[in-house]
Amino acid sequence: MTLKARDVHEHLRQVGAWVDWQGCTCDGFKYGDPDEEVVGIAVAWQSLQSALEEAHVKGCNLFITHEPTFYSHMDEDEVMRNSEPALRKMAFLERAGMVVYRCHDVWDLFPGLGIVDAWSEFLELGQPVEKMRYYNLHEVPSTSAWELAQRIAQRVKTLGEQSVQFIGAKWQTVSRLAVGTGAITNVRRMTELGADVLLTTDDGIVIWRDGAWIADLGLPMIIVNHLTAEAPGLRKLAAYLGQQFPDVPVEFVGPTCSYEIFATERARPTSIRMRRDDLSRLGTLPPPKGHLCRPMRADETWAYLEVMENAFPTMKPNQAWFEHAFSSDPEYDPTHLQIVWKEERPVAVAAAWHRDIDGEPWGMVHWVGVASTERGKRLGKAVASAALHRLRERGFARAMVDTDSWRLPAVATYLRLGFRPWPSENTPGCVWDQVLADLKAWRRGQRTQHQAG
Repeated sequence: MTLKARDVHEHLRQVGAWVDWQGCTCDGFKYGDPDEEVVGIAVAWQSLQSALEEAHVKGCNLFITHEPTFYSHMDEDEVMRNSEPALRKMAFLERAGMVVYRCHDVWDLFPGLGIVDAWSEFLELGQPVEKMRYYNLHEVPSTSAWELAQRIAQRVKTLGEQSVQFIGAKWQTVSRLAVGTGAITNVRRMTELGADVLLTTDDGIVIWRDGAWIADLGLPMIIVNHLTAEAPGLRKLAAYLGQQFPDVPVEFVGPTCSYEIFATERARPTSIRMRRDDLSRLGTLPPPKGHLCRPMRADETWAYLEVMENAFPTMKPNQAWFEHAFSSDPEYDPTHLQIVWKEERPVAVAAAWHRDIDGEPWGMVHWVGVASTERGKRLGKAVASAALHRLRERGFARAMVDTDSWRLPAVATYLRLGFRPWPSENTPGCVWDQVLADLKAWRRGQRTQHQAG
């Protein structure tokens, strides 16, 4: 049976009951003959000239775009339609015999597969706990806002986005993420959902207005590219059309991020150092019930790496990393590494390691990590305590630890384990003054959350 472009339109009209088809919608034909026989369908975020040419090379003559073709939302701006790029585009479409159709309002809200839900699924956030027309609210494992930004950055990297933007306090503990897409990331509406961190897009906010408002409100915000946030949903649109019209090939074309970046530097972590000068009096801090802490066995490198990969998503630790960090050292012994187990699953790790500082040997609590789903159970304190005991067994009388200035839960844990700040030339006392001030604010926020809960 011959498929015409109009048939695709009628199908979308039928399934998109929430669209005001008789009133104001941008969905519909933007160029070409609706009665054209379809030999191939291309789906893209926007009908960029390069995407149209890609679709033509792939043999597609029905181009379904999510965003405008002629540079205004309704594609009716006569100045833009008569501009040089638009006229060149129309000439190409005429030569290629291509039909352009916009599917925006239908697919934004299509249940399960549409732009909003596909974005949440791509980010592996699970089912939302609250929904608003264009927004989802998700409960995420309690973490720092900066770690959440790192996890999101790792996901969008697969779509070609090389960075995310961040506004707020890196150390702020968050657990309720509001997710928006496209140009609809109204920060005020998103906070009404009860979010303590927002994921917005670069076309959905204005930094001087929304960025300032959210910063003064005291909530962190993560910003990604408009296209990146919608690409997962458009890939699902291509798959959906392929199922509905199996006799016609369907292709996803065009980019999945709008830009490349040239960064002059990476993120700016500030490493801080702490020390404990006496290991003779160490308390016993067993892990919570249902957990077991013990030294790593020789065949359990996989367990250590599994926790590290989960706890530090930007690192991607592997066997080569492990050899560089530990096993190539002449003093390596697998029992120097401590692992907390929850039944047969490793959930926390720490190393009882060593370092020379100014020619003096120090024990070192190194690479302490807790699986993101297990935080808040004092596993970090238990496994770091086990590392201290192992350092004493190794003959060390003192220990030190390095961490990042924004990892306030870690700083709090080390203070409770008897460590104290160790200012240096690289991290002078003023840096520690800020860390301790942030720690005070973080603890205040933790008490407030506990009381609210």
